[in-house]
Amino acid sequence: MDLGRRRGLRLAAIGTLLAAVAVPAYADPSPSATEPPPASVTDVNRSLEQLQAEAAAVQADFAKATIAYTKALKEAQAAESAAKKAEASATASKGLSDEERRRLGVITAQAYQLGIPTVMGTESMLWSLAPIAENLQEIADRQTAITQLGSTQVSQYNKAMAAEAESNRLKADATTKRAAANDAAAKAQELSNQVQHKAASAAAAMADQTADLDVASALSKQLQLARNQQALARWQTYLTELAATKVTPPAAAVLKNPASLPTGLTPLTRRGAAVPGVASVSVAGRIVRVMSAETIRAVNRAFSMVGKPYGVAATGPDTYGCLGAARVAWQPYTTLPNLVGKVYPGYQAVPNAQIQPGDLLVMGSKSLGLVHIGIALDNGEMIAADESKGSVVVTTIPDNLYAALRPTLGAPVKPQVAPVATSEAYAFRCGNTATSYDVGSGSWTWPLPDGTYEIGTPFGQSGSMWSTGSHTGQDFPAAIGTTVRAVTSGVVRVEHPAWAGNLVRIDHGNGLETLYAHLSRVDVTDGQQVTAGQQIGAVGTEGNSTGPHLHFEVRLGGDPVNPMPFLATGSASTGWGGFSNGMIPSGKLCAIGSGHMLRCDAAAAYLKLAAAYRGQFGKSLCITDSYRSYASQVSLYQRKPSLAALPGTSNHGWGVAVDLCGGVDKYGTTQYQWMKSHASAYGWLHPAWADQGGNREEPWHWEFGNPAAA
Repeated sequence: MDLGRRRGLRLAAIGTLLAAVAVPAYADPSPSATEPPPASVTDVNRSLEQLQAEAAAVQADFAKATIAYTKALKEAQAAESAAKKAEASATASKGLSDEERRRLGVITAQAYQLGIPTVMGTESMLWSLAPIAENLQEIADRQTAITQLGSTQVSQYNKAMAAEAESNRLKADATTKRAAANDAAAKAQELSNQVQHKAASAAAAMADQTADLDVASALSKQLQLARNQQALARWQTYLTELAATKVTPPAAAVLKNPASLPTGLTPLTRRGAAVPGVASVSVAGRIVRVMSAETIRAVNRAFSMVGKPYGVAATGPDTYGCLGAARVAWQPYTTLPNLVGKVYPGYQAVPNAQIQPGDLLVMGSKSLGLVHIGIALDNGEMIAADESKGSVVVTTIPDNLYAALRPTLGAPVKPQVAPVATSEAYAFRCGNTATSYDVGSGSWTWPLPDGTYEIGTPFGQSGSMWSTGSHTGQDFPAAIGTTVRAVTSGVVRVEHPAWAGNLVRIDHGNGLETLYAHLSRVDVTDGQQVTAGQQIGAVGTEGNSTGPHLHFEVRLGGDPVNPMPFLATGSASTGWGGFSNGMIPSGKLCAIGSGHMLRCDAAAAYLKLAAAYRGQFGKSLCITDSYRSYASQVSLYQRKPSLAALPGTSNHGWGVAVDLCGGVDKYGTTQYQWMKSHASAYGWLHPAWADQGGNREEPWHWEFGNPAAA
């Protein structure tokens, strides 16, 4: 099927889905008999996800080819250096050999002319005389030489022969290394051609997807609205059932102790344990949960905010941050502190198995700190102001859930100490994923030794065999027992989930984790500190596996990201809004003039920076590059592989980087110094790697970091 027809069919299918899941306007979150929307959107929630998976697969394939080429290029450069060194040694040795032979020739000629007996045969004498044959007439008949020649001739002959042998050895070594260098160069050239071919294919594939992105993004938004409405309908159904029991929701204090509930109410149990702060009532043989009036009010208020835009640290009424939304939901019953890390110590934690609607869910980790908060619902969902989705939404409780807190139970019975927030915590605020992450030059290694593995199922591939609907890591098929290594230093946690069998999880700090699954053997223990390249286990096929392989994951702030850019470069760009690098719909970007676009918060900050620059210099801030599509990243990499970032890893692909000109592009100029002094006030930073003396000097490159409001 040709690309144009395939795109047309895909767009037609998307249009059909949009019509099928049209969502009614929000009702007031109170009991009603409104018909719920379609029971599930799971089966059709694949359009944008599929595009993302396709993009990830293309990027992973291109990264694989680039990694092989980069490795071959380094090997070719090393081989060329070795060959040149060997050739230089061979040349120097040849000069030394020639000099020793010349000296022997002089001695032999003198001995011949003076009639001194020699132990050298005729062939050796001719060999020794060849270098000085033209000088035979110049040799003086000196009586004093007679005594010397007899004792030195044999010694010099041995020295000359040894020098000749060493010269021949080094010449052969140089020939071998030159052949190896030529072979390595040919291999590098072959892989370079493959990279060029894959670059063209990747650019074509991305171009085919670009036309679908805006429509797919619109569908994704409609599906989110449908999910929001479904959750609201389920909540309204519960309130209707509760109203039918004729039970008036009691005050929170009344339900605090399951052992002393009002008459007619019984404890609600989960896994055999009574749940504090909630009760139940039996009506016609059916158990109905009874929640406190304060909890019901908090959930109603949370639903009233659903759909409102996200705003960093915003508290309403037009925009909300994640903590702002949670605070508004629970007021006036309680006022949450102004930091998520301060919420955890103030309210009683409950087991995850006892989570109830209205509970405060805090997300994070011991190594990162607490970075996100939401209001719990049933069905493994929560309401939260989510930065990556751009609004207050109903979403799945994430894997990095740290604790569930029940405000109606008051302060903790035992002290609850929140993990200390790190400098990286801000990048993961409110469900966002850090735009970029650098693990440091030279500190990253591959999880399997060279030559022991193949590249298997890529990150992002969709399929029903995975509980999330898509593959969350990168597979490396390898023989059972193959050594598995830590990619960088960190602290180990050993787990045995059903899907992985034997799993090693390594916390590298600042929100970065790596996972190694299906191991046949684990060689480390809980809490053990490991270093890059250290053996941690062996390849196996335990758990949900179709054959021997290592399932390798990289997680940032609890979210799985594509491991291949990490393996290729030691760093990665990981994104926002659920989009792939360089594959952001135009409707999600904002213009900054002259055809340039950025992520909208970055664009707003850039325009303020540009206005300040104009006020200082009387002219516009000169810009040459901003958002860069994946296809354009590939094109640039084809032309400048030594300068451009690996496609799919550039911050230009997230719409949070610019390249500037007009004086800013030169170190030490007035314009550059002004930017260094003032850009940070608008959230724009010059990364350390681009500083003078850094890994790659680029005075023109600037990135959007923490907004000033942070």
